[in-house]
Amino acid sequence: MERRDLSFSSYDDLLAEIARLRERGYEQRGQWSLGQICGHLSYYLRGSLEGFGFKLPWLLRKLVGRPLLRRRLRTGRIADGGRTIPASVPPTGVDEEAAAAEACHLLERLRDNREPLHPSPLFDRLTPDEWRIMHLMHAAHHLSFLVPRGP
Repeated sequence: MERRDLSFSSYDDLLAEIARLRERGYEQRGQWSLGQICGHLSYYLRGSLEGFGFKLPWLLRKLVGRPLLRRRLRTGRIADGGRTIPASVPPTGVDEEAAAAEACHLLERLRDNREPLHPSPLFDRLTPDEWRIMHLMHAAHHLSFLVPRGP
């Protein structure tokens, strides 16, 4: 499965990529459409802004979460085949325009946010910069499976 090498340096870069995929269309190289990816990303974007409503046990956060966070921040990559929170898995047939619009709205909120962000259920407390890096890395991981059409 051929996919793109993709990375973002800002929320605005990510917003521009979502707009490009919406405008040009794309070839899907993975299991999820743009709408499903945006729905999945929105779960985590919203959680960092509004809270997740739960957290994993302390021992899991310290022994698994923090080392995983350090590795991701060091490598700048998310490994394929990882597990995710089941509630974040989008259904098939999601309204792509609505899901993309929601993700863009949440990205704009994060870009403009000046309030503290909520802890991650796995990584615990992150700085706003760590949240930004993780959101952008997460989006690059999933969007790398969509290849824009046209020039």
